Parts: sequence; C-alpha cells; structure tokens
Amino acid sequence: MVEKRKIQLPYRTVQKIKAEECEAFFSRKPNYHRYVNHLGEIRWMTFEEAEAQHEFFLHEERFWHRLKKKLLFQRPVDLDKLSPAERELRLQIRKYLEETYDGRISADTARRLPQEWTHELSPETIETIPVTLEIIESIGWNKYVLLGGMATLFLLVGGILFFWHSESSQYGRLLVKTNVPGTRVYLNGNEMLGYADRELDHVPVGKHQISVAKAGHVSIPRVQEVAIFADSLTVVQFQLQPKRSQIVGYLKIFSGQRDSYVYVNQKPYGRLQDQNIIALESGRHLVRVEKSGYVTIPAEKLVTITPGDTTILILEQVPVTARDRSRIPRSPLVETGTLEITSNISGAKIIINGKDTGKETDYVFTEMPLGKHVIQVVKRGYESQPSQMEVVLTSAQPNAEVSFRLLQKYEKVSIRTNPLEGDIFINGKLMGKGTFEGLLEIGTHEVTFGTLAGYKTPRAQSIKLQPGHPVELEVRYFPELRIIAEVTGDGNIQVKNGEIFLGYTLRNRGFSASNEGRPEVAYVEALKDYFWKLGFAFPWRNPKGNDAIKFTFNLPQKMNYTQKFTLRLQAAASREEKYPLSLTTKVDVYVKFNGTILSYYYKPQFLEDLKGMETVEWDITPYIRPGLNSLVISTTGDNNVFYFIKRIEIFN
Repeated sequence: MVEKRKIQLPYRTVQKIKAEECEAFFSRKPNYHRYVNHLGEIRWMTFEEAEAQHEFFLHEERFWHRLKKKLLFQRPVDLDKLSPAERELRLQIRKYLEETYDGRISADTARRLPQEWTHELSPETIETIPVTLEIIESIGWNKYVLLGGMATLFLLVGGILFFWHSESSQYGRLLVKTNVPGTRVYLNGNEMLGYADRELDHVPVGKHQISVAKAGHVSIPRVQEVAIFADSLTVVQFQLQPKRSQIVGYLKIFSGQRDSYVYVNQKPYGRLQDQNIIALESGRHLVRVEKSGYVTIPAEKLVTITPGDTTILILEQVPVTARDRSRIPRSPLVETGTLEITSNISGAKIIINGKDTGKETDYVFTEMPLGKHVIQVVKRGYESQPSQMEVVLTSAQPNAEVSFRLLQKYEKVSIRTNPLEGDIFINGKLMGKGTFEGLLEIGTHEVTFGTLAGYKTPRAQSIKLQPGHPVELEVRYFPELRIIAEVTGDGNIQVKNGEIFLGYTLRNRGFSASNEGRPEVAYVEALKDYFWKLGFAFPWRNPKGNDAIKFTFNLPQKMNYTQKFTLRLQAAASREEKYPLSLTTKVDVYVKFNGTILSYYYKPQFLEDLKGMETVEWDITPYIRPGLNSLVISTTGDNNVFYFIKRIEIFN
C-alpha cells in the first residue's frame, strides 16, 4: 500500500482556504449568519441554533467587509488554475460542507471529484481547522479578482465611491432598548438587523416596521413604526414579558387624546401613546382612560380578552367646559393631577415632600393634589442626579413627568495578600490584614501594604473603580533575597544562596571551569586585604586565555517577578600590576548576566587612585528569570592589567 503524501500547503493557507470556501458556501444561504466568540473563532449558525448556545454572538459586519464579501466570495474560484494541492483541499472542503448542510453533493462538485485523494482529510479533521475573524479579515483582493485589468479596476474604484456615497447618504442608525439582554431586532417583519441595546447602523432611510423577538418572551408592543433619517440615530423602546399560558390575548385602544393614562383593573399601564397594544391574561378586565380636563365616554369599560385574539376598544374623550363642570358632580379627580416618576435604574424608593410613598420607580401617581411637590428617589449604593426635583401641578397643567439618573456610588473590591499576614491600607487607612472584602466609592484609591519580616514590601497600587466593574486584586509579598559571593578578610571564599565556579574564557568561547587556569585569591599589601585576582589564565599558551568567575543561583519558579533586582560589584583594576612585558595600561573587563553583556560602558577605576574598591551597580530586572540564573565576570584579550574583585552581591 502506497502511503499518501501530506498536503503541501502551509497551515495558515489551509485556514484561509477553509475560510474562503465557508464564506462562499454560507453567503448563498440566507438562514445562516456568521457568529464569533471571545477568542475570535467563527461559526456559521441559524438563529435557532444560536439561541441554544451562549458562547457565540452575532458578528456585525462593517461596510468594507460587506463589500469585500460581495466582490470576493460571490465569484466562483477557477479550480483549473489552482495548484493540485489547493484544488484537492477546496474540493474536500466543498464536499464536506455540502454533505453536512445540504445532505448531498452538488453535481458540479461530484463531477470534479478525483477517483482517489492524494491526501484524504476526515470530516473531523476538516471540522477542527480553525476559522478565525483575523483569518477572514486578512483575506485580500487576490489575483482572481484583478484579472479584469485596469478597466475593471477603474470601475471597481468608481463603484466603491458610489457605493460609499450612497451608503452614507441613504442609511441611518437605530437603537432599540429592551429590558431583556440578547433580544433580536427585525426590520419590516423578517430582516434581522442585529441585537437590541446596541447601535445598529446601515438601516435604510424611510419609514419601517420594527419588531423584536426573544425566545420565551412576548414583546409589548409587538410592532413600532419608526422613521429613519440619514446619518441620524433613532431610538425606540420595547418591553418584554415572559410567555405564560395565561397571556394569550391583546387589547388595542383607540381614543382622541393619545397622552391619556391607561388603567387596567385599577393598575397604571402608562400613557396610551406608549401602549400600541397591551398583552393581557385571558378573561374580563376593567379598563379606564383618563386625562385631566377631559371626560372619557364611557368612563370605564369591561372588556373580555380571548386567547389568540385582539380586542378593540373605542373611546370618546371630550373637553370639560366651565358650563359642563357645574353639571358634573365634584370629584377628587377634578382637583388632582398625575405625576410620573422614572429613573434609569428601576427599584429606587420614591419620596414626595419628605415622606416615603412606599412606591419604587418607575411609577405613575394619580389623584395627586394640585400644588408644589418635592420629589426624591433613593437607592442603596447609588447617587441621584439631581438630588431632588420640584414640580407644580395646576388646573391648567395637571400632569407632570420627572426622570432621575442614578449613578452607582460604590463598587465591590476584593484584595488578598500572599502570605496572608500583610496589612492592607486604602487611602492611608488600615482596612484589613491579609484580606479585604467590601465596597468603595467609585473613583481612584491608593492601596499600600505593611511590612513583613523576610519579604520586600509590595509597591503601592492605584485602583480605579468604575460602575459595574468589581475589582479583585491579589498581591504577593516577594521574598527578600540577598545573594552574595565574596573573599573574606582571612582569605576564604564565602558564598550565600548561590554557587561559585572559577575558570577561564578563551576568545569567543564561553566559560570553562578549571583548576589550572583560574583566578587566585591574592593579598594586596596596599589595602591589607584579600581579593580575587583576575588576569591571563595560561602563561604557556597562545592565546593565554582570561581568568573568569561564574556565579549561579536559583530563584523560585512560581513567583511574580515584579521586584527590582540589582547587581552590585566591588572591584578595581591595578595600574601597578601589569601583565609581564606590558608597556601600556589597558583595562577591559566584561560582565555578562544570563547571556546579556552589562559592561559595554564599564571602565574599572584603579585601586591606587581609589585607595580601595569601586562599587558599581547594574539594574538586572529585565534579565532576571525563574529557575537558574548565571553571572560571568572575565577579563578579555584586550586587557593587560590585573583586576581585583572583593564582593559580588545580587539583591531585590
């Protein structure tokens, strides 16, 4: 049996080919739409399939993507002009798509299928080839689009300009607000525009019927007529109620005064103009429509709601004249008005004239006494803007509406230290030890931490609280590290938290440990102290090599390395101690940490001038890493004086 060759295409090319074939296939299926998840992965689904999952969301295409889709993916690819590998891959993907979604292979595809595949892909393999938004958007204008020559190019540019001009002048935007997330928005009954509670662009100018749909819910009203204007935003609102077996009938009211208030079974249903159609439980309901200064005929009407039907109620409203008022029995309603109080966040307590009404927003008060009223709304954790409002109800203007904006005042904050003994200060005040769980005001707060023995104190952090965005913060205390290698006053080598190796370097080769060629511990009479003495490694070799010290240490793997790490070196060169037969004084030393040379601009000073050692520091924070770390200090081939080291120290 001959083994089939692997497909001779880069994997990204395979992804692009699958993306192109899927776009071409699903663009011919109006019931399928492109959905994307938070990872940017693409899947084509029907609305019903999308309703059954929560990972993928409808992808709203922009103008250029729609244009590219029309020009690229609705043109058939000439398979005869492709390489054998690409032609075979496209045919396998087409066969898979047609069998999966159509249940059969088209005649055109069947005619092109070979007797045997060079590299056959299983349906599972094709399914797992990822198609991402980045891949789709990277598909450009390929050679098959440009075959028309320059004339086609000019027509394309002209078409784009015309298309862009007509797009910008013939379309507006729509924002549909609802009380249920994930509600779909439809144009003129069957064309889905997108989802509610986000701006939908590319809506044709003119009058349209807007409807919404959400599985398991009934929209109120069912349909609204809107006018879309060029380059403008139109806002409409729908209320959704859960479907219940009892809500199977509807009521439509016709009356002369559309700003009248509707009451069903003594409960307010808002203004008539906002209630195009009212969903009600089946059975009998008492309906009342009121407007100050008008008499409704009849004043109340008992209606019967039938499952699946819409009941029509026609009422007459006539103004009350002075002569009519004298004949009408005085009623408390004559000297009262209506007051509607709303807020952007429902459930706020309503206070009128300093008294708790027992009601929450949104609410319509009827039979409100005429006169001045001071209104406040209160909700825990929120600040009302404005803090209060005044309205005056008069016989001439007995109706009023007030609306408050509630801004979230506090947000949840969770702070944890590791280890759990760290003091937590917020804006300078001690708020917890190890943990803090609570509410803080919206805005910016500074968080600082107390000291712990054996640990570096974490840096202060600034947290910015925004409404709807709780903050969780975990802060690690990093161990206080001090890694030392030095020559002591009695000539011994002392190492703490690391390991020292002595050896040499040779030309461009790295460090080699050695007992022959390596630095020695020498006593410097002028300083009355012991040091590592670095020079050439082998007197009898050519090249002689260079003395070197390698210092290694390990750091924990599971740590957050946000600490600053410093390398401190106490060392100096000697002007008086030159290499044998050297007439000049050249000092050249390199310091390398984890493969990075730190000493490009390091020129060691002379101990004769200093009367001691020079202390040099390097910030090695960018090069520190978990696990093994390595430091190499060596003279070079350009050096001809001896170099003395007293102490190497690494700390955070």
